[in-house]
Amino acid sequence: GIGILADMVNRKYLFCLTLVGGAASAWATGKATNFPQLFLCRLLNGGFMSGAVPVVFSLLGDLFAVEERNAASSGFTAMMGLGIILGQVYAGVKGPELGWQHAFGVSAMVTLVLAAICLVMVQEPVRGGKERVLQDMIKSGTRYERKLTLQGFMKACLQNASNSILLWQGFFSSLPWGIIFVFLNDYLSQERGFSVPAATYLVFLFGMGCAVGGVLGGYWGQVVQGMNRRYLPLFMALTTELGILPFLGMLNVRIPRAHGTLGILFSFGSGVIASLPSVNVRPCLINVNPPETRGAALTAANLLINLGRGIGPSCVTLLGMYFSRQDALNLTLTVFWTISAIQLVMLSKTLPRDQDTMEAELAHYANSQIKKSANGNSLEIPPASSEASKTEHVMSPTAVVLLTENSEQSPILLNDPLTDQFHDGDESVEVSIEDRMTSFDGVAARQTLIYVQQGMREFKQELVDAMPHCGCEMISESSSDDFDEGIISDDDDEESAKDKATENKSSLLYKGMPPPIQSFSDASELPAEPSERTPLIV
Repeated sequence: GIGILADMVNRKYLFCLTLVGGAASAWATGKATNFPQLFLCRLLNGGFMSGAVPVVFSLLGDLFAVEERNAASSGFTAMMGLGIILGQVYAGVKGPELGWQHAFGVSAMVTLVLAAICLVMVQEPVRGGKERVLQDMIKSGTRYERKLTLQGFMKACLQNASNSILLWQGFFSSLPWGIIFVFLNDYLSQERGFSVPAATYLVFLFGMGCAVGGVLGGYWGQVVQGMNRRYLPLFMALTTELGILPFLGMLNVRIPRAHGTLGILFSFGSGVIASLPSVNVRPCLINVNPPETRGAALTAANLLINLGRGIGPSCVTLLGMYFSRQDALNLTLTVFWTISAIQLVMLSKTLPRDQDTMEAELAHYANSQIKKSANGNSLEIPPASSEASKTEHVMSPTAVVLLTENSEQSPILLNDPLTDQFHDGDESVEVSIEDRMTSFDGVAARQTLIYVQQGMREFKQELVDAMPHCGCEMISESSSDDFDEGIISDDDDEESAKDKATENKSSLLYKGMPPPIQSFSDASELPAEPSERTPLIV
């Protein structure tokens, strides 16, 4: 349940809550006075601690990119394994002196301190923020909004072959680990004849080897994956099989003393090689699942892993009815890790395909969200009303507007760069006056000057049109910027005015300014109703 919540709520706070719950249950374990209380406290403690694992890996999936996840996973797994071993060593050393309850109190105190550190120092990452195919969507300001659904989770578990292989591989590979955690210390002291401190020392070396192997496994796995994604499962399969050899040596070869060469070689080497493949399993799960199902997939994997660790000791107990404990340990370690290696070989065929499928699905989602965001952020002017002629559209100086003879029809922008930036495909979106006034102040200021200049030109044009009727000389339009250029004749003036009027009547396109006012050289050309002058909007 905790892992599923990782896909729905803030993961940093969820992780800190699981740590607090684990600390409280550990403290209560040390205070238990009967078996039912002890059983309940241990059940709660195991639930909180196991539930924290998928939350952590969900965080790692969004803190690190694909090529960095193996190394990040190796660091976390190494520290987790080291913590388990150190806890066992501390309890074994201090337990006889201070009592078994003391270790649980120390565990609770340390967990609370670490929860406080995580609350202060850890930052909640953007969900899906490290997925390469989602970068453009996130940079555009659109968040990854897909949520976990039962249908999506079932699809990930049943239709994703890599998920199925990784889940069951985790189960079979965890059976020997459960046996090691439960029986190794006792087996070394009982069957192999070591003292309890000597057996504890060998277990400590094994834990140190697990830490080193976790780091090396993540690094080498990252290097191998960089060469070819198919090589990573093959690397995991090979190291799984090789990990059997030093364990068989530690279980069967006579070791004269724990501090000797053979003792260090077998115990430390077993931990190193056995941890090389395990740290790469969860990054593979992250890589083939979208962000919204990672927590659930990791939870399912964690359930099977813990189930395997719980069943493993039972297998040895059942086989002990027919074989010695030494033979039972040899058989279970060899058989279950061999099955796991075969599954990893099968994974080499499905992992690249399923990862590509997941990334293609995310890319499709990102493209659809970018288009949806662009359409949602587009701005439109209000629909034309009966007074549309009084609410002209503000344009760029380089805009081209297509006019019609119907004065109530809205103009059509053809080449306005200020509105083209909002275009999506073949759709054209116009920007309202209010938005232009608040968003394009510099452009609006320049347009104001342009419109003022155009208004003065129109006023001058009216004077020019009126001069021929009163017998006055007029100023040539070509000299509007320099009145000292000269004066044209009345005939040329009259002909120029008529041409100008004809041009104004027939023009359907104009650039960057309102249409000039029409002038008529003859009273017969005047319309029946006076036309309204195009307003100047600033």
